[in-house]
Amino acid sequence: MRTVAKQLFEAVDFMHQNGVAHMDLKPENVLIPIDGGRLSIIYFNRSVRVNGVGHKFRGVVGVLGYIAPEVAAAEGRYSAISADLWSRGKMLENLS
Repeated sequence: MRTVAKQLFEAVDFMHQNGVAHMDLKPENVLIPIDGGRLSIIYFNRSVRVNGVGHKFRGVVGVLGYIAPEVAAAEGRYSAISADLWSRGKMLENLS
C-alpha cells in the first residue's frame, strides 16, 4: 500500500508539474502491475492543460465517489489541480 501511495503521489505531481490535470482520477484509471513495477495512470480524455493551482475551470468532470465537492457543486470555478488532489485522496482512502 505504501509503495502504491508513493507512486500515485509522484505520478500526479509529475502531471501537475508538466501542466496537466487528469480530472478523472479513479481506480479504473490507474494500472498497478502485479510484478511490482511502476504504476501507470491512463485515460487522459478528460484531462486539461493547467498553468498552476490558480488556473480555474467550470463544468462537472469526473465520477461520483471520486469527484471533488467543488466540481460536483457546479456552482463556480475551481482549480483542476486541487480537484485531482481530492480524487487522489479518495482513491487512497478506498485502498486502505
